Amino acid sequence: MTTTRTLVPLLLLLGSCSGAPAPDAASSTKAATPDPSRPLPLPLPEVVARVNGQEIRIRQILPLAKAGLDKISLADRDRRKPELIRKALDDYVTRELLLQEALARGIAADTRDVEWSYDQMRREHPGDAEWGSFLSGQGMDPQSFKAELRIQHTVAALIAREVQGWPVPEPEARAAFENDPRGFGPPGAAEPPAFEAVRDEVERAVRQVKAEEIQAALVARLRARAKIELYL
Repeated sequence: MTTTRTLVPLLLLLGSCSGAPAPDAASSTKAATPDPSRPLPLPLPEVVARVNGQEIRIRQILPLAKAGLDKISLADRDRRKPELIRKALDDYVTRELLLQEALARGIAADTRDVEWSYDQMRREHPGDAEWGSFLSGQGMDPQSFKAELRIQHTVAALIAREVQGWPVPEPEARAAFENDPRGFGPPGAAEPPAFEAVRDEVERAVRQVKAEEIQAALVARLRARAKIELYL
């Protein structure tokens, strides 16, 4: 099993920022993207986007924004805050699109994986007070934390299925095989295997190398057909 944090950014809620209502949609991914460093609307709207009608709220993107802000110097934080908040929103839109697609395909997380990831995180905060402080600092409780882990594993399952189902072009498979024929088949064999004998193994290796490209292509398709309304 793989901990969720290695799949996609773990989205831990940091709490609400503003209760202002959402204004009219400002942009869509189908339109030209404005300067991401432009000033943020004040007050910040409670609803910062809608993805195929599903609301995204400011409290949901703050963890990603904080993670980005924590990586830069204090001197640059105020200047880059609008850019990083919008980057967090864009990442969350991608997460929502992938989740919607997974649900539409009937893909569900393995409950054992969710429980394992939860237990791993719990071990990192062994004391009850430490665990409670960790969760409350993120604006979460055990139930909502586990729900987010389930979403992360659901998205991961979609991506895994997309990668596994990608048809490998024969020229790419043959090129990968010819580049390292002894890298396939039984280790220590006296002679390299025939291509057809290890074709499935070769194709799995090509898919692994192409995994990020396959995921990016999936996201691009989902964005192209989605209705995305942004309010920041």
